[in-house]
Amino acid sequence: MTLQPASGARDLNPQQVRKNHLIASKLSSLYQLWGYERISPPHIERLDTLMAAGGISNNEILKIVSDEPLGLRPEITASIVRAASTRFNKYERPLRFWSTGTSFKCNQSIDGGIDIEESFQSGVELIGTKAINAEIELLSLLIQSLEIIEIDHKHEMTLLIGNTYLLELILSSFDSAQIDQIKSILSDLDYIALSTLDVKDEQRMFIRNIMNMRGTPEKVLTNLKKIYGSNSYIDNLKELFTIIEPLAKEKGIEVQLDPTLGTKYKLYSGLTFSLVSSSLSAPIIIAKGGRYDDLVEKFSSSDHNCFGIGFSISIDKVRELVTSNIENRDNSEKVLIAYKQSTSLYKALKQQKQWHDKGIISVISQEPLKTNEAINQLLKSNRCTKVEWID
Repeated sequence: MTLQPASGARDLNPQQVRKNHLIASKLSSLYQLWGYERISPPHIERLDTLMAAGGISNNEILKIVSDEPLGLRPEITASIVRAASTRFNKYERPLRFWSTGTSFKCNQSIDGGIDIEESFQSGVELIGTKAINAEIELLSLLIQSLEIIEIDHKHEMTLLIGNTYLLELILSSFDSAQIDQIKSILSDLDYIALSTLDVKDEQRMFIRNIMNMRGTPEKVLTNLKKIYGSNSYIDNLKELFTIIEPLAKEKGIEVQLDPTLGTKYKLYSGLTFSLVSSSLSAPIIIAKGGRYDDLVEKFSSSDHNCFGIGFSISIDKVRELVTSNIENRDNSEKVLIAYKQSTSLYKALKQQKQWHDKGIISVISQEPLKTNEAINQLLKSNRCTKVEWID
């Protein structure tokens, strides 16, 4: 019998679970203050839903053996858009939904097998609003989310913002047969692949300049205008940064515009963004999102209000970045109720309820305690801060 978890899956210890719960609880309280309502889509969906109208590859979905094509959700957005287009189709727009749950990604391992990446995430979706105010609302909420979950200040945060239409504008000047290859090079910042790309030297230099263009929004927008002139995408980004950049800087978040910003899933059509934390080993993407109007349109039975934007925060990744005493502040006291005679167990249960009524954690010894050594051992194993004797 194999007693190990499935490849890529893992067991969380009680401390990790407590931190996950605290972070999710803080985020949910914030979402509700912003007028978002909770929705809980199923973990299991039909494959045509999970593939998000071609935005997610069939190979990236963990399949379930059944009479119909089903799988576990690799992300939650497609399920919420499906629900918005069916069950909530008659609801007045905009729809503001938040959700917390687990997603399951299917990755190819080095030996050709399958690794399961189980992720606990929290996020919001704003469906039915085209105006740039939707982007401003979502990014403002994301910035405030960082403050409420109290990420340690030693971790520097960068908000990367891109736009799929800017990337399409850049790619439009290249031969159609090379577009996919060039898009991959730009999105992955792959200088090695660029060096072997079959293009003219001036085109190679142009691609390299675009790859190096990530930076402060004002500087990048100025460079883009010099190349492509003024257009609605550039103008909208300028308006967006006028509001978002000061809000981010107040929270110590650096904002960068990246015209080549790509995403693993092809869900987005318009603004895309990633929130990246610095790390000793490698940058960590703790949140990501964007606008997915095309997905809403493909799922919808009409062409009215087919707009959507959202983000998800990886609670598993955030957990490692929050201040170490986040849980100690919430549950600083834990009482061990001890007794010497078995007949005192009823009194112990009554006393435990009194502690619980005060909101204080308390546990009862499973057997009578006779020695100080036994008491100290039980205090340590149960991580209690004090002991209360019944007799």
